[in-house]
Amino acid sequence: MKKMIKIAAMLLVVVSTTNAVAQELPKPSPKAKVEQRIGLTDITVEYSRPSVKDRVIFGDLVAHDEIWRTGANFNTLITFTDDVKVDGKAIKAGTYAFFTIPAKGEWTVMFNTVIDAWGTGKYDKANDVLTIKTTPIKGMYKESLSFSFENLGATTGSLVLAWDAISIDLKIEVDVDAKAWANIDKAIAEINDENKASVYRDAAKYAVDSKKRLAEGLKWISASIEAKESWYSYWVKADVQHASGDNSGAMASAKKAIDLGEAAAKESGKPFGYKARLEKAMAEYK
Repeated sequence: MKKMIKIAAMLLVVVSTTNAVAQELPKPSPKAKVEQRIGLTDITVEYSRPSVKDRVIFGDLVAHDEIWRTGANFNTLITFTDDVKVDGKAIKAGTYAFFTIPAKGEWTVMFNTVIDAWGTGKYDKANDVLTIKTTPIKGMYKESLSFSFENLGATTGSLVLAWDAISIDLKIEVDVDAKAWANIDKAIAEINDENKASVYRDAAKYAVDSKKRLAEGLKWISASIEAKESWYSYWVKADVQHASGDNSGAMASAKKAIDLGEAAAKESGKPFGYKARLEKAMAEYK
């Protein structure tokens, strides 16, 4: 019995020791992750965030003209869910290690296919798929290194790396049209009675927003209205007609949208909040 108690006690010590070794503790450069959708493309940056801590960063802690992991600990990784352009240069969808060579003048930015490394230990120029030259900007002080997405538009955005008083800005461009039209064609091919009205309406709305496939857009919005009438569908139809040069048809559809909207609002006891915007649209149709 005593022998069994002794063995149990030893096992408890082993388990306790193992747990202590595996215990997670705070890191001086904590992990971080930033995500952004541009158009229909998701972009993710995973990195570790070192801090200045009263040190001289660029030209000292981070040497000029030498490869930098652009963060701390494991390589900084960037993922694109679709093909994109970075500063006008094409790069395929995928995950890449993000390296830089800081300098007093232009920096070099490299996207590399080896993504399982610590620091720069596995860096090989042969694995770079894209190299960019960019000029650093002196600006607002950042105690901790950060990646962020700024200047977002429908098809563009800027990836900004900032630390200390230095930042670099990389323009990202996505081909939203190709993916959007592929999604539209797929949705129409798989259409059913339950989603027919919304699928056709959304396809027509994208047609008018992109100023493409307007003839199909008119057929789609007509099919949507046939499946289910709504004030919003008539507004979309008015926009498609206007974009196609049929201003009289656009006026009639916009008026129908107002009539339906006011009727629905009357039933709910609330005012129709889009009447002024529709009237403004009608003024543009004339």
